[in-house]
Amino acid sequence: MKKYLYGSLFALTIVISNAQTTTPTPAPAPSSNTTAKEEEFDKKWRFGIRVTPQPTWFSSTDKNNKPFGSVFGFGFGLNVERRLSQVAGLLFGIGGDFEGAKYSFRNDGANLYTPAYFINNSTGEFVEPKDNGKGDGTELFNDKNTAYYLKERKVKTTHVTLPVILKLSTKEYSGMKYFVNFGTEIGIRVKNVATDSYLTSQTYSSNGAPNPSKDSPESIENINLGNSEGSIVPLRVGLNVGGGIEYRLGGSTSFFASVNYFRSFTNQMRNESNVMFYNYTVENGTNSYQYVKQNYILQAIRINIGVMF
Repeated sequence: MKKYLYGSLFALTIVISNAQTTTPTPAPAPSSNTTAKEEEFDKKWRFGIRVTPQPTWFSSTDKNNKPFGSVFGFGFGLNVERRLSQVAGLLFGIGGDFEGAKYSFRNDGANLYTPAYFINNSTGEFVEPKDNGKGDGTELFNDKNTAYYLKERKVKTTHVTLPVILKLSTKEYSGMKYFVNFGTEIGIRVKNVATDSYLTSQTYSSNGAPNPSKDSPESIENINLGNSEGSIVPLRVGLNVGGGIEYRLGGSTSFFASVNYFRSFTNQMRNESNVMFYNYTVENGTNSYQYVKQNYILQAIRINIGVMF
């Protein structure tokens, strides 16, 4: 996904370089009308709307579960700008961002790395091993449950986002301003679903013995991860930096476009899964599970387009 970041930064560099080398059009003689327009363009409080197409992806330090692809997401929101001076202002507001990413699971049966989780057939919900992974296994291996051996997972999330960003702008040149911004963003998770692709699946008899192999689904969509697999606190905090242009259309109304890089500081998922494990061992009639570690940091290139009033 570095190509998105490098490409966006290269485009932003060209825009800023052109802005610096372009000779501004000589300003007209001061008049009461010109002053009024400038005051409208630089008034202290402004409001606007944005739309944000954005490729998003995960990064991870875990070698067993590796990110392998991006998801093209979308966002929208209301912007509120409070100007502090001719060059500085605070940008905040509220929005909704639809994001996602993909990752794959290590498949190494010789070393007992075969990830699996269990779904109750009657409700489609995860079945968690009892007693913190200690038990006789009957809560998992019975005729009501099916074991799914994971290959890949595609996650889609919806967040209500609250940005707080410092915006630094140039003076106006022929109706145009250039700006950079730097700040943070808080996201409140309201949806967390997955589409899983499988290597195989397994059913069991009432006494826990595996049934003969049967055709297994290649994938299952819209699995609700909720808080069972998602981070316990449904909040995401991240860095938001970028830059762009703003063009005055008339009065205080202007069109803007920017490219921003976003990186979360917080893990998208629980640090350790409650329901997925690589292998289990039996000691003195008791099962012990090695749970799947989860470390997924969301990143995105956000292309913001909108209007300020």
